[in-house]
Amino acid sequence: MKRIIGTVLGIFLFFGVIFYFGGMQVINILLNSNLYYFFIALLIQFFIIFLYVVRLKTILSAQKYDVKYKKLFKILISGMAVNQLTPIVKAGGEPVKLYYLTKTNIPVTKATASVIIEITSELISFYSLLLILVIFLSATKLISIGFLYIGIVSFIICVGGFFFAFRILSDKNKIEKFIEKYLLRFFKPNAKISTKVFSSSFRYLCNKKLFLKIFSISFFCRFLEFLRIYFVFLAINFQVSFTIILAVWVLLILFSSIPWLPGGLGLVEGGTISSLLVLGIPSHISSSLILLDRFISFWIVVIIGLIVLYFLNKEIRQHTV
Repeated sequence: MKRIIGTVLGIFLFFGVIFYFGGMQVINILLNSNLYYFFIALLIQFFIIFLYVVRLKTILSAQKYDVKYKKLFKILISGMAVNQLTPIVKAGGEPVKLYYLTKTNIPVTKATASVIIEITSELISFYSLLLILVIFLSATKLISIGFLYIGIVSFIICVGGFFFAFRILSDKNKIEKFIEKYLLRFFKPNAKISTKVFSSSFRYLCNKKLFLKIFSISFFCRFLEFLRIYFVFLAINFQVSFTIILAVWVLLILFSSIPWLPGGLGLVEGGTISSLLVLGIPSHISSSLILLDRFISFWIVVIIGLIVLYFLNKEIRQHTV
């Protein structure tokens, strides 16, 4: 119930912020937007999701599990949708993804190891690039020095989180307690959890060659996100430098990382648009940009993901009858 109320409130804030900064000018820009470039940006977003599916397929194939791309797409898009609707990033979607992976006859221990490796590659590519760009943009004075502090703090938290997580994962007793406390609630009470299987799977997935391949996919997706933003700018007929595109990406990431209403609704829009005003981007342009980009990267994912989630649940109920 709280999530529904938060989402509804976020939607009102989302449109309120957009039209406060642009009003009718935003509508005019959207009505005259270039559909060709808009669809290219949309295709880029779907290609990013496809690469996420490839990444998960690569991880599972390394453990000799052959799950079809179509099934993995359903699982992944469902998890992404729940993540988008969770105020704290990755707090809701990953357990959903883990649950449905086990429904493809993958043991919970191996599914857990796979999801952890996937998250690790995503976050390392995410925060390392974020820190580099924040330092670069702060040095060129495109964003204020305050964002540099936020970026550094985010990076430190990320590194600290990895250190803490890997300490737990290297201790069999802690793994056993973690699995019993956080995973058994999603599965049958009599499920046999083998920490030895988890440890061996996790160590196997951490081999350099495999992890480099997974990390490369994650890192390439970041560059595709830059490209998506570039084509959204083209769609609203506004030319900008590549550094501005980098600044938009950094601002979107920083504001969406702050715990807030589901999907950062209201905060992401208001914070990003206000920051772009400082960079000399007119409010109606930045409002149009954010509206289109959030539609592509947020609303499309949520809508498709929730529809797919409904049918996934329906499939499971039919198989258990």
